[in-house]
Amino acid sequence: MRKTALVCCLLLTAALLCGTAAAEDRLFTDSIGREVLLPAEVTNVAPSGSLAQISLYPFGEEYYISISSALKEGERHFLADRLDSLPITGSMFGSKATMNPEEIISLDKKIGIDVIIDVGEPKGNMKEQMDNVQEKSGVPFVFITQSSLDSIAESYLTLGEMLGQEEKGEELAEYFGGIVSMYEENMEKIGDNKVSAIYVTKIDGNSVNLLGHNSYHAEILDGIAENIAPEAVVGSGLGDQYTMEDIFQMNPDYIIVAGSGLFEHDYYEEIMSSSMWAVLPAVQEGRVIEVPAESPWSWMGNPPAAHRLVSILWLGNVFYPDVFDYDLEEKVKEFYKVFYNYELSDSEISEMMKYSTGNAEKTASSPIPILGVLAGLSAAVFIRRR
Repeated sequence: MRKTALVCCLLLTAALLCGTAAAEDRLFTDSIGREVLLPAEVTNVAPSGSLAQISLYPFGEEYYISISSALKEGERHFLADRLDSLPITGSMFGSKATMNPEEIISLDKKIGIDVIIDVGEPKGNMKEQMDNVQEKSGVPFVFITQSSLDSIAESYLTLGEMLGQEEKGEELAEYFGGIVSMYEENMEKIGDNKVSAIYVTKIDGNSVNLLGHNSYHAEILDGIAENIAPEAVVGSGLGDQYTMEDIFQMNPDYIIVAGSGLFEHDYYEEIMSSSMWAVLPAVQEGRVIEVPAESPWSWMGNPPAAHRLVSILWLGNVFYPDVFDYDLEEKVKEFYKVFYNYELSDSEISEMMKYSTGNAEKTASSPIPILGVLAGLSAAVFIRRR
């Protein structure tokens, strides 16, 4: 009888403990309406895709149990060292999708994964795919929408709720929402008086890639300037290919040029030393500005996560200093502190923004008459086609 009573007590205690553990789990509704059972305390997060990897960072590097892709030079410079030693779990969606349930199961057994997160724009049968991975792996899978400027603040509220860091989520939402609100109010003041601009993402001789308007990647550029590149054909952040003759005909007020690497300026220096580019007034008058690249990601996006909001602070101040009136370097330093928990030094920001505000003294001299260049380019195109 005593043995029976003892066994019953043990069973009852185990049942109560299991019930307590189950009660600690919490039901979370993600951005596409999926109800996901999460641990009471989420500490080990596996990001799926670059936007998830980027978006998680302001909450703290300690949340990462894996990364979705290997770090580049700029990421290693600005982000916590421990990220570079974590396993790579890949991405569930997109052209570089490599994540699979079997690998997740194996990794979960080794290190324990509380939740997989994906961040971006809801598409197609994403819900069914996530349900399938979650069912096969037994690991919760959460999706958080971050597809436009207006969705950024909300995405950080959702991330904060998922992590049990509601206060931090509210702080981030207020900060990012403040930048967007300031931008919208200032652009109302600008009205129809926008500058015209093109964004050069790649240069290869007479071939120039531009980010066309109405592209997912061009949201900031389309809003803060008149993006006079034709409507985007391809969806990638590299944009579409044009010739120098096309660039001359566009004749933008400003030329925004992609940086070529961390503290590297190859494309900018090519433009400013080229007699071909020198015929453009924007080059002659120092209205060529370079996007800081790999800092740890390009300010213009690619990938188009929340870090592109720093381009609002930058381009607004360069294009319309009387309206976006503030100390740009201080704003950039504040952004890096909030988003990356990184204290930018004066020397770093000086090198990073070396050519980011325009410099008339660096323009190429003795420009060739534009009509002569156009004639030469036309002849070259004719010969090549033959």
